[in-house]
Amino acid sequence: MNNRIVESVFWKPLTRHYRRAPSIALCRVPELEFASQLDVSGSCLDHCCGDGLFAALAWQGKKLSAGCDINHESIAQAQRRAHHLRLDVCDVSVRLPYADHSFDLVFDNSALEHVKDLRSNLAEIARVLKPKGKFAFNVLNHRYFEWWPLDKTSLEGYKQWQPFFHALSKNVWQQELEAVGLEIVTVKGYFDQRAAQELARLDYAFSAYYLKGVKSSFVRSYLALPGVFSSLLFRKLQNLVWETPPDAGAGFSILAVKRDG
Repeated sequence: MNNRIVESVFWKPLTRHYRRAPSIALCRVPELEFASQLDVSGSCLDHCCGDGLFAALAWQGKKLSAGCDINHESIAQAQRRAHHLRLDVCDVSVRLPYADHSFDLVFDNSALEHVKDLRSNLAEIARVLKPKGKFAFNVLNHRYFEWWPLDKTSLEGYKQWQPFFHALSKNVWQQELEAVGLEIVTVKGYFDQRAAQELARLDYAFSAYYLKGVKSSFVRSYLALPGVFSSLLFRKLQNLVWETPPDAGAGFSILAVKRDG
């Protein structure tokens, strides 16, 4: 497995869309590689869909049945992108605004770890899936934090302001999914230690700056001359390898199926 970031068809568009947030550009590569292979021809829920840009990149020319998110502004942006037939504002861990057995596929991109009540969140996903329906998601795992390249104070701060509630192993994810009637079909791994640590350094610096106003000479310099600095940084990142064996990276792409009955 030696898939480099630069070899992904998504890398160039990501560097354009996320020039001022390079950690997001990096993280989106394996996420989009996985999502773009999913069959969205049936009824599909884009769970925690955000502003709709991910759907626009992953499934160009296709409209998804529904999308939901807790953020009103994000839903407004998704409406303008028009890649969903229906969009709803909701708290996904309380109640999804859809009937039982509504969807053939539910997809979540790197949002499960940010929702505190994981069991309720998963139970709602299982409820709206049809029997034998599929749940696919990307999520960073325990290795992302075990490989954290900065000090403990930065780690604790990062977990709080993201916020990040669940950094689970493959076995724990299996237990959580089985508890709501979902069975894992496949697991793919992404980001080896080198790539994970590059992501962590960047995401800490830029999220601290944007979310908490933490001063950073690196981020200030980068944003002052984004064309110069982004070209240098993206050339460095593009040689990272994003794909790993199933249980060897800092992230999982998981496909699960709802048990029939």
